[in-house]
Amino acid sequence: MRVALLTLVIFSFISICGFSQEKIQWTFSLNDSRCIEAKAQIETGWHLYSMHINPDAGPVPTQISLEKNKAFQLTEAWMEKGELIEKFEPNFGATVKYFENQYSLFAPVHIKKASVIKGELTYMLCDDKRCLPPKTIPFEIAVTPFKPEKSN
Repeated sequence: MRVALLTLVIFSFISICGFSQEKIQWTFSLNDSRCIEAKAQIETGWHLYSMHINPDAGPVPTQISLEKNKAFQLTEAWMEKGELIEKFEPNFGATVKYFENQYSLFAPVHIKKASVIKGELTYMLCDDKRCLPPKTIPFEIAVTPFKPEKSN
């Protein structure tokens, strides 16, 4: 009886550890093009849904929101970069758009004064067999106004 209980506990722990591993790694920055950028490295076999899918289709689209701050202003809408895959997904009964391996979400920004840009990113990951619950992560990016170098 003890052996069976111990075996059950060990397999439960292994199962929990396997699902708790991060399947995606995010970085947030102000890139060289003066864009706010969220980059994702996605584990092989998993995919991240585009911002541009119908939320009624089933998967949660990637969403990003910024706290209001008069120190900066987005100059264009958010754009996605990566290899977009669009296909009919029988599990959802709809055509969905997603990215695998690498993904980037960015928007040009005008920075008026030094500040910290704070926001949240919500995303959902699936593989061929299951989906993980949507996750929201906060982020902060320290920014300063761009000052062009003086030429001699």
